[in-house]
Amino acid sequence: MKVEIEVRAFGEEDVAGTVNAYKSSEFIRVHELSEDKTLRDIQSLMAKLFKEVESGYATPEQCLGKITIRMKKENEEIEFLG
Repeated sequence: MKVEIEVRAFGEEDVAGTVNAYKSSEFIRVHELSEDKTLRDIQSLMAKLFKEVESGYATPEQCLGKITIRMKKENEEIEFLG
C-alpha cells in the first residue's frame, strides 16, 4: 500500500528590517508498505519526518502532520491504491 506522510512546521522568526516575518517548511514522503504494517510502524515513520522538519527549525510555533492511505471499492472489495 502507498502511504503519504506530510509534515508542516511554521512560526514567527526574527528578520532584520521587518515587523513580522514567518517561516514555513513542508516535507512530504511517500512510502510503499506491505499491508501487514501496523499503525505504530506508520507512527514511527511520522516521528522521523517530524524530527527531520524540526532539525531545520529552532522552535516552530506549530508542527502538524498528516497521513494518507488511498483505497477504492471495486466489486464489493476494498483495494489499496498505489
